[in-house]
Amino acid sequence: MAKKFEAYGLPWGGKMGKDVTDCKTSEEVIKKAGLDFIVDKCELVAKMPFNIHGDNSVNETMGDFAHEGNIYRPCPNAYGTYRVDKNIPLGIVKSKYEVVQNIDAFNFIDNAIGEGKALFQSAGCFGYGHKVFITAKLPISTTVGGDPIDNYLVFSTSHDGSGSIDVLFTPVRVWCLNMLNAGLEEATAHIRIRHTKTAQDRLDFGAEMLRTAIDYAKSSQLLYESLLTIKMTDDQVRDYIARLQLTKAEYEAVVEYNHENGIHKVFERDWLAMQKTNISTRKANILNTMFDYYKNGVAQEHIIGNAWGAYNAITGYYSNVKKQEGEKRMDNLIFGGDRLATSKALNMVVEYKAA
Repeated sequence: MAKKFEAYGLPWGGKMGKDVTDCKTSEEVIKKAGLDFIVDKCELVAKMPFNIHGDNSVNETMGDFAHEGNIYRPCPNAYGTYRVDKNIPLGIVKSKYEVVQNIDAFNFIDNAIGEGKALFQSAGCFGYGHKVFITAKLPISTTVGGDPIDNYLVFSTSHDGSGSIDVLFTPVRVWCLNMLNAGLEEATAHIRIRHTKTAQDRLDFGAEMLRTAIDYAKSSQLLYESLLTIKMTDDQVRDYIARLQLTKAEYEAVVEYNHENGIHKVFERDWLAMQKTNISTRKANILNTMFDYYKNGVAQEHIIGNAWGAYNAITGYYSNVKKQEGEKRMDNLIFGGDRLATSKALNMVVEYKAA
């Protein structure tokens, strides 16, 4: 009999990243993963259609040119970044933006990699290279009630002007490959390094970052173990999921509609309850699926009845149920909205300790 749910795998696996476990330095990683391309900055031009009432003159000395019914003129103080090898634009940036090559952005990692230290895992880029990432596995595995957790660092830099160098600490539950959050304060596990930081400062930071990440791993283990002690009934788990997924107004409408059974009815996708509370079919389906995952999800069977199981119903939904692939999946789980949703879930599940 086929399993109801399957683990989708690590978001940086498959086609997203190149296996670089045999690499010893960031330079080797960048070459093996094909990230050794050069990025440069260029001026931008505006594409405008010819207009019988407008000025269609072409002043070549000013950089104007015409092509296929359009006139092109330089945009003042407008710049873009592009891959030199492919002449493909990567993003729009400001005039003061300084390009930092991949080899320079990641050289600080080397002080955190080596025997007895973190080990490179994978590397790759989004699209043609507007965002580049490297992942490394920490030399510490933790357990929560016998449940193994692997701990990773994800390094990223961008060439589209959207950010600096980012370092994220990301625990992963091994049995189901759920992406977890390291602590109640999301910012503590997300470090930003300015591109302008000197090379030596960044190199010195590598060893410090490794020590800090190992401390994160140990403290997150204690937090997860505390969730095992928080007992939760099925009704409390439904309430927890509802508070996460519904707006405050929607949640209050459900409780007002039927204080005793309103939430349960919406989870069961009761047509009348959904109509009376204006809960959409899409939201009701998400609620139902999350609770189903709580009961039947990957590696959920031995953690039902406590906050650890409830929290993993949420992380499992985003990691193994929500339909998204490739760049979108990794971006959401590691850097974006899904990570924030699981961070909110971790903060909220702790509140049930007093219930």
